[in-house]
Amino acid sequence: MSDAKLFAYLVTLAYGDVDAPTLAQVVFLSDREAEDAGSVATFLLQNAQAQPPQMPRFDWTTLKVQGSQSLSQDELRKLVAAAAKGQVGVGRVSPLKLR
Repeated sequence: MSDAKLFAYLVTLAYGDVDAPTLAQVVFLSDREAEDAGSVATFLLQNAQAQPPQMPRFDWTTLKVQGSQSLSQDELRKLVAAAAKGQVGVGRVSPLKLR
């Protein structure tokens, strides 16, 4: 097990229709203490498909759409592909306290 400290952030994503986007929340794990919307958006565009153990990364298993809905694997693949094309926005990044 690594001694590296991880920081968790709750990230709000927006995608789909520009006038009425779909909102989703996902946990973003980072080795940096000071992530913001810009740094997370850059990572999302460049590395949306990052999987463990790569850091930083999105924990796509935590994704919830419109508050409580989960996506099917096919829908999730489409979302990740859209993120890699810059078609998903980052609305808010909030630090999480893990206990």
